[in-house]
Amino acid sequence: MSNSAISTLTKVLTWLLMGVSAILTVLFYTGSIDPEPFLYWAYLLFGLSVVMALVFPLYFFIVNPKNALKTLLGIGLMAVVFVIGYIMADATPMFSPTNDANFSNTNVLVLTDAGLISTYVLFGVALLMLLFTGVRSVFNK
Repeated sequence: MSNSAISTLTKVLTWLLMGVSAILTVLFYTGSIDPEPFLYWAYLLFGLSVVMALVFPLYFFIVNPKNALKTLLGIGLMAVVFVIGYIMADATPMFSPTNDANFSNTNVLVLTDAGLISTYVLFGVALLMLLFTGVRSVFNK
């Protein structure tokens, strides 16, 4: 299937889904239908988006394997950052005046710390890359 055919199919499908969504929304807010069909439509759209989020990357990986390797390398580097964040995470229980069990649950504490550390590292890398590209563009002129 060519890129123009995929583009046309995507546009038609998007307009069709948007039209049905608009009709269901108007019917829901005018009181013509109860919430149940509206919820089923939301579940259908969610399922369709999950399937498309899995199918299209696989299709483009098969069509263009060179870009697939670059993408997999990027995902692998992100996984390394998250593993480093997990290794650096601290599981020391915290005192809480609310006596919330999550503040002493080591699994929650480690995953929270890992997420924060990984976010800080990725944010720092993003800032360094912005600085690098800005400095590079000054010297390339």
